[in-house]
Amino acid sequence: MSCISDGRLQQKNIKNNKKRGFTLIELIIVISIIGILAAIAVPKFSGIQKDAKIKADIASARVIGDATNSLIAEDKITGTYTTSAILGADIKGYIQAEPTVKTTPEGLFKVLIDTNGNVVVSAGSGIVTYKNLYPTPDPQYGK
Repeated sequence: MSCISDGRLQQKNIKNNKKRGFTLIELIIVISIIGILAAIAVPKFSGIQKDAKIKADIASARVIGDATNSLIAEDKITGTYTTSAILGADIKGYIQAEPTVKTTPEGLFKVLIDTNGNVVVSAGSGIVTYKNLYPTPDPQYGK
């Protein structure tokens, strides 16, 4: 009787061993689903990243514009910004940290104060033309 029960136990162990793990087809299906999800997510992530850089530049331009308006009100503006000029020591000293342009490599912010005292802040570089970001952002900025 023990031989018969030993044979049955061996058959159950063999059946249990066969049911463990995944088949190759199941693994291929799971890997292909993960690949499809990654193909969808990566372009969306890069678009979100680009939008975040544009919004960061607009926020930085707003900070520069507000700082320039404050300096004008306090009569502490020393640089000549009658033509579009890179931020001077007066503006850099007024804000906590000098902002950098995120969308353009080696980009710079420029400030212009017109004859009416209106402040215009633009961003760009030698390669990319400067576009206004303050007071009204250019809709084509960063595109």
